[in-house]
Amino acid sequence: MSWNNINKTILVLVLGGFDHLLWVFWCIYSYMHPSLQKWINVENFHHLIYLLILNTGILFLLILPTYFLRHNIFIKKYMPYIAICFFACTFIHGGYVIGIMSPTTIAGYISLISVGLVLFERKIIYIVFIPVTVFLLGAIYLSNIGAMSYAPFFSDALNQSVLYQNQYWIYSMMYLYIPIFFASIVLFEILLIQWKNRERTINEISLKDPLTGIFNRRHISLNLSHFHDEGNSYAVILLDLDYFKSINDRFGHEAGDLVLKKVAKILNGHISEHDFVGRFGGEEFIIVLYQKDLSEAIEIAERIRNEIEKKSVYIDRNLSFNFTASFGVALSAENLSKDCVIRLADQALYLAKAKGRNQVCHYLEVSVLEN
Repeated sequence: MSWNNINKTILVLVLGGFDHLLWVFWCIYSYMHPSLQKWINVENFHHLIYLLILNTGILFLLILPTYFLRHNIFIKKYMPYIAICFFACTFIHGGYVIGIMSPTTIAGYISLISVGLVLFERKIIYIVFIPVTVFLLGAIYLSNIGAMSYAPFFSDALNQSVLYQNQYWIYSMMYLYIPIFFASIVLFEILLIQWKNRERTINEISLKDPLTGIFNRRHISLNLSHFHDEGNSYAVILLDLDYFKSINDRFGHEAGDLVLKKVAKILNGHISEHDFVGRFGGEEFIIVLYQKDLSEAIEIAERIRNEIEKKSVYIDRNLSFNFTASFGVALSAENLSKDCVIRLADQALYLAKAKGRNQVCHYLEVSVLEN
């Protein structure tokens, strides 16, 4: 969860406080109904309910310094330990009261330690829950040998009966564990959503150029490999901004960045659903056109060239400049690798530069010149 430890601590205190309130209501309900009193230890009831109410109050009261003093160094460093330690102690006490080996105690322990390990740093949970685990195991052993009373909230009549045949005991276990179960599920769902969103964001960052927001060279290469492996025909357009270094030198790198963003926006406006565009180098871009022939690719390149040529970049109200780009176009073929297609487009691009820039050349022109 993308919260700091203080916010997580407040969450634990709030959930722990409300869970204890449910325990208080359960105890009072059991005591107030004469038909249920035979299943509870009436002699210990007042002592147990007072202690339960006290623990509930402390959990809610701890929220105040945690929230209002959240910038205090001591609170930031130690309150997570204090809150989790107190919560663990109240949980162990509650588990002892209803039975240290009861399904609610064991399942609650597993749920809480699992959520704790996900929410907090492991050292915070280990420091608290290792002693809790030792105490839990010790209490189970002492209860088994009769050295410790078992489930003092319940009456001897209930404890000596077949528990799984007693409806009051079954409903009590369900009532006490279900809030912990659903709180754990909700927290895990939130964490999973955040992890998936974070993974998606990281994946997008790894595939896109951070400045222009279009695909980077790595993702372009992956898509081209996919096109090539599937046997799809495609056209590649490489474009390079003319005299881009002069733009940076004259107007500054911020102006150069603005040019790159404008070009990326223009390119995105000229591609269809199955095409893709990316930044191929510093001032070099690539467009991959799905199942386009040479004339269609040249036409698209010319439209882009014309739009770039007409685009003005304003430095301020009184200062603006225009820029141009040169283009190289190549087509895929069965006997050509994707790297070879890119190389042909690059050769056509250099031909466009050599012929005076701000124009479109294609790979067949290169072949003619070489011949």
